[in-house]
Amino acid sequence: MTETLSTENGRTVLRMQRELRHPVEKVWRAITEPGQLSGWFPAAVELDLRLDGAVTFTFEDDPDAPVEEHGSGVIRAYEPPRLIEYTWGVEVLRWELVPSAEGCTLHLTATYDDRPGSASFTSGWTLCFDALDHVLGGSAVPEKDYAELHEHFVKVYGLDRGAVDDDGGIRFERQLVRPKELVWQLLAGAATATAGSTPPAGFVAKGIDPGTVTEAAEPERLTYTWSQGEVGWTLRDGNGGARLVLTQTGPAAAYLDAWRDLIEALAAELVTRDVKP
Repeated sequence: MTETLSTENGRTVLRMQRELRHPVEKVWRAITEPGQLSGWFPAAVELDLRLDGAVTFTFEDDPDAPVEEHGSGVIRAYEPPRLIEYTWGVEVLRWELVPSAEGCTLHLTATYDDRPGSASFTSGWTLCFDALDHVLGGSAVPEKDYAELHEHFVKVYGLDRGAVDDDGGIRFERQLVRPKELVWQLLAGAATATAGSTPPAGFVAKGIDPGTVTEAAEPERLTYTWSQGEVGWTLRDGNGGARLVLTQTGPAAAYLDAWRDLIEALAAELVTRDVKP
């Protein structure tokens, strides 16, 4: 498996490839026929296999929901048995098959806007490709842990790095692998965050002298003052877990490394935590 991440025409482009010991025609059926797609693709798919044909996606966790709540698309390129490209909402998925001496090489190009979600997408497709190989009759693949894969790709792609704004403030956007309720629990510990109080220590990076909490809405938002501005934590549901956005206004560039250390320690702890049903 190889993976690359780039930015092209203002959008994020993820490229992945997988060597398969199966002929092109066999793999083509597995990536275009609903009966075979159901064994490895992350959603149930129906495709009108022609140029400009419709594509619909339905998720098993809520099969009765309206199609528009799940996603739909259109086939933009169709050259059987080697190429199919279609949209999934605003995302574009391009699948290409190239014959090889031992079978074929599957190339996936995914184009989307959510760069911070790239580790989630790569991890998900990696597990899907393992399942695809199994559907095709390939050898058993050792089970990989999604959370560990996710954190690996965060580092590979540099998604653990924050950014300094033009005005000197900083911002982190980080996908995590567990729900926001558990994230908040680990950050707050036994403390309760309320307006007017000092923020729980888990929400404060090394070197910052915090002021008082100005907004607290467990488990989604915490805002507090510091000597030269404001620190804001936001947690929302993301792909595979909570999406964290951390901002600090004022001349905050000097705290970039401290925030990165805090967030990465949190992310590492989350990998070890099981989510109880």
